Amino acid sequence: MNRGNSRLRNGLLDLLTILLLGLVLLPIIWVFVASIRPDADIMSRSLIPMQITFDHFAEIFSRGDFLVALRNSLIVGGLVAVCTVLIAVPAAYSLSRFTYHGRDFIGFLILATQMLPAVAVLVPLVVIIRSLGLANTLTALTVTHLALGLPIAVWMLKGYIDAVPRELEEAAVIDGSSQLGAMVRITLPLIRPAVVAVGTFAFVLSWGEFLLALALITSTEVKTLPLALQTLFDPYSFSWGVVMAGGVVIAAPTVLLFLLFRNQLVGGLTAGGIKG
Repeated sequence: MNRGNSRLRNGLLDLLTILLLGLVLLPIIWVFVASIRPDADIMSRSLIPMQITFDHFAEIFSRGDFLVALRNSLIVGGLVAVCTVLIAVPAAYSLSRFTYHGRDFIGFLILATQMLPAVAVLVPLVVIIRSLGLANTLTALTVTHLALGLPIAVWMLKGYIDAVPRELEEAAVIDGSSQLGAMVRITLPLIRPAVVAVGTFAFVLSWGEFLLALALITSTEVKTLPLALQTLFDPYSFSWGVVMAGGVVIAAPTVLLFLLFRNQLVGGLTAGGIKG
């Protein structure tokens, strides 16, 4: 009887999981399918395309402003990912391994920044950026996007470093290595999945960020892809197919990164909470 109840419960959970997965994936699948359908076909009630066309993608990549935005997003996202890793690794190592006055308070401040929504600091942030003369620059976007993802990156890496036995580093120090050398040669290779996860997270966060970019950027030369996608909603020559093609282009790097680093991402996001 218990085995029958267990099978029924597992079956219901599997069915619920499939339903939730369908709700999440259905809009994504619809965007992709709509991007390769003619506009007239998109407006039909059928989910199955009657015709397939790649004209929408050709139109997207023929737009100079969209290509400029693609370049800008790649530059900003790449810089944010690299800088996040370079800053978060030593910061997390310091919080995990060193004991000094005010360490817990510093860790609390880092975590407390995640309690504030971006909207709450939007106005003062824009004022500061403009007073520094950095408005309409990729530098402003890089710095603000870095500030968004860095706190959570530090805490993700700290949890992973906490799981690495200290004895491994102590043995390296006894053999003549410095503390920095032990971190680079011992700890860093062991937390590589978490480093990949943090870098990918930072890139994706920057890649799709819209609100700060909208507040800081008005010049076409430094717009990112989310802002370029907004310009596709032209009230005089609006095309759902072109908009959906733009959405696919924005989503493609995220999907590609997940497929390339899926093992590291899963390991990096889960192993950090496991204590040895």
